[in-house]
Amino acid sequence: MKNISIGLKVFVLALILAVISTIIIVCKGSTYTIKRKDVYGIDKIENVNIIIEDENVVKYIDKDFENGVLKIKLESVSKGKTFIELHSENYNRMFVIYVHSFGIITFNEFMGNSSGCIIIPVSIIMFLSYLLFSLINLYRKSFNENMYQYKNIAYLGIIIFIVVAIISQLLSLRNYSGIISTINTILNMFSFTSFLLPIAFIVSILMIISTVSLIRKEGFGIRKLLGLILGLVLCFSSILPELLYKLFNTSTLIDIHNENGLALYIYRFINTIIYITITYIECILIGTIVVGIKTAKHIPKFDKDCIIILGCQIRKDGTLTKLLKGRVDRAIEFSKMQQEKIGKELVFVPSGGKGDDEIISEASAMKNYLMDQGIKEDRILVEDQSKNTYENIKFSNELINSKIKNAKIAFSTTNYHVFRAGSIANNQKVSMEGIGAKTKSYFLINAFIREFIATLFLEKKKHFAIIACIVIIAIIMVRIQYLSTIA
Repeated sequence: MKNISIGLKVFVLALILAVISTIIIVCKGSTYTIKRKDVYGIDKIENVNIIIEDENVVKYIDKDFENGVLKIKLESVSKGKTFIELHSENYNRMFVIYVHSFGIITFNEFMGNSSGCIIIPVSIIMFLSYLLFSLINLYRKSFNENMYQYKNIAYLGIIIFIVVAIISQLLSLRNYSGIISTINTILNMFSFTSFLLPIAFIVSILMIISTVSLIRKEGFGIRKLLGLILGLVLCFSSILPELLYKLFNTSTLIDIHNENGLALYIYRFINTIIYITITYIECILIGTIVVGIKTAKHIPKFDKDCIIILGCQIRKDGTLTKLLKGRVDRAIEFSKMQQEKIGKELVFVPSGGKGDDEIISEASAMKNYLMDQGIKEDRILVEDQSKNTYENIKFSNELINSKIKNAKIAFSTTNYHVFRAGSIANNQKVSMEGIGAKTKSYFLINAFIREFIATLFLEKKKHFAIIACIVIIAIIMVRIQYLSTIA
């Protein structure tokens, strides 16, 4: 209910701000003052002639020249469009004036600058600021309740996106020129990815180095190329709009130079779609990395009865790989920390079945290692039927519940895998906290990218829905741009 009430508050705030903005623009919009600083050669206001093409649309009621600024105050007469010319011996300028319903005057564009319209970006900033405040509170509450929820990543990604939007609107206030200016600011906001291109390039180089090291040390595999592929995709997507511009700029089939032509706005729409998609992906990527790091560094509460050790590939001789050994060692380390803190011993639950290329089950291999480290056999429950993380958690939880009632559970896995494993447990309604074991630096980048792609895939419907909503808004804005130009 609280989430619904927040949504209702956001809607009501948007409605109130829209009404206030409309009232202010309607009350102030019937007059408009043209201010020009490019008035070289003018020393007296009497030397400026004002020629209005159609005085049935607008009339001027005052003129002034002060501190090098020429001011012409206009008042609306009736709905329509007209041209106004400011003329003197050394100065000549022509502008277009629109008068809309309620006598609102806009300058130079159909939805251009008008008196009081600065309230629009101010209202947007106020709305976004409240939305940001609400999302930060939701993120904190959601993370504290359960750090393994996918919506935590979504909240964080949208928070990053809104911060960029607020900064864009604040920067636009200085040279604000109407509704079209607001739309241009919003659409251009998506192109901030181009500013991240040097960072994306550096990250891509690191991914290449990481991928080469990974393949050299652990062998070739398609999954090991994911980091490299994503880095190249991000770089290419960031420069794709510029490549399209150069292509269309020299094309004889499509004319994007006509400001009133449909082709220009189709091109702008394509650009916007590219930037929206890549911006959203980058925000979610940043959110995934931040949440992944926070969950990987998290230390569970020292009140646990059991700790599940999630299995992975073992060596051909039945011993543990460095990756799996790290998970077991981390579980032992947590057990010692808890025993020192509250004096409570843990039951270890090594989890993992036997693969076709393995001589024993992963769980049995971990049990052997645990006993070599001095862990008594009566403190070990073996789950040796699972084949993946989902089954690791499901079968281990069932085994624990058959032995211990209302057990408090932790799990140990590699740091990059903590969030997704916790999310899988959360989807099964199993309450448990994870602890992350370190992995090699050459593997970490590629591993986090794999987790990010898995996150996108598991929540693909929600991500597509959010992108679709943003795209629809972009379509409306580009449409308004086009209609404003041909008006």
